Amino acid sequence: MAHSIPYQGAIALPGANSNISDLLIAGGGLASLLVAWRCLTTGNATRVTIVDAAVKVGGDHTWSFNETDLTPAALEWFGPAIAHHWPGYDVHFPAYSRRLDIGYCSSNSDALMKAVQPLIDSGKLVVLTGRKVEAVTPRTLKFEDGDTLEGNAIIDATGFRPDPTVLLGYQKFVGQVVRTSQPHGLDVPIIMDATVEQGDAYRFVYCLPYAPDKLLIEDTYYEDGPALDDATIHNRIREYAEGKGWQIENVLHSERGILPITMASDLEARLETEAGSAPKIGLAGGLYNAVTGYSLPDAISIAMRLGALPSLTQEAVTKSVIAYRLEHWRREKFFRLLNRMMFKAGEPSKRYQVLQRFYRLDEQLVAAFYRGDLTLLQKARILSGKPPVPVVPAIYNLSEQQFMNRHRS
Repeated sequence: MAHSIPYQGAIALPGANSNISDLLIAGGGLASLLVAWRCLTTGNATRVTIVDAAVKVGGDHTWSFNETDLTPAALEWFGPAIAHHWPGYDVHFPAYSRRLDIGYCSSNSDALMKAVQPLIDSGKLVVLTGRKVEAVTPRTLKFEDGDTLEGNAIIDATGFRPDPTVLLGYQKFVGQVVRTSQPHGLDVPIIMDATVEQGDAYRFVYCLPYAPDKLLIEDTYYEDGPALDDATIHNRIREYAEGKGWQIENVLHSERGILPITMASDLEARLETEAGSAPKIGLAGGLYNAVTGYSLPDAISIAMRLGALPSLTQEAVTKSVIAYRLEHWRREKFFRLLNRMMFKAGEPSKRYQVLQRFYRLDEQLVAAFYRGDLTLLQKARILSGKPPVPVVPAIYNLSEQQFMNRHRS
């Protein structure tokens, strides 16, 4: 199955009378593929071109989400790319364990590429790999070798880049898909097992049961810095499996990730510096859940929004993307506050207490939290009662603007 078309030398798009696409996207990750898929499905684009420096688009990733993160229409559309579905999931903490009856779904790079492959085969979606983009303008992609490519509308989806207007912690993980010698016994995912040793970070293990003898085990850390010691974590995955009584027969696949966790940001200032450039989506545009770092629900939402535009002019695309980024930023203000509480108000070894307290709340609130759609009453419920972090540091980190000023100076 051909996922991409590598090009060298002068760029010429195949099977077309013009080298100008309706939509040209720099970056070949989740967000760009979903936008291309949606716009070609709704018909406001007849040809979309994606350009990426990697040897293939889509990467080698697993993306998971609560069913309730998406609207029914979005869930139905994305359905062909869902690889696994479960009726609920478990969480484990030192004080208690709980099962939540919230539908949980998982996609991956192979499932996503299988969904978009017919568009590639038809020539509607052109994928150029091995071409590093040097500059993204509202009209042109410029490459290191001097080549250019034009589009009626252009989007920047080239991934996360540090920015002085965003202050971060990190969620980091190493995962292995393993085959066990005997059935592992899990019927639903374990979203958080925080009964493991904590150390200098909030640590938990995440498990997805793919088959009776096959599962993904991810060892995850909420930590201040982005460093990741893969070898050490591979050993911890093996120790975790042994502790569960799972004998690993072989490792089928490995993956790793370093996801940004936003503690504070000034998007309005960032948009001023981006004026005149192509609009940014995905991690490049800060479109991810501030608490989890997960980007799939926002990637689907922006794809649905762009797919609903009457036409893909640069003005319409830019206006729509900026409006969504501002909505997302304002909606996530409360979640950035919670991150400041977790990262800055408590001891690293006790960060688990924030989530341990949260998962005692009712399922509707948990679902609304991950959907990013909390009411004022639900926000008050999360903050009410005895706080799981010291009061004085918590108060010290309440103001996002003051936090930005302190940590940027």
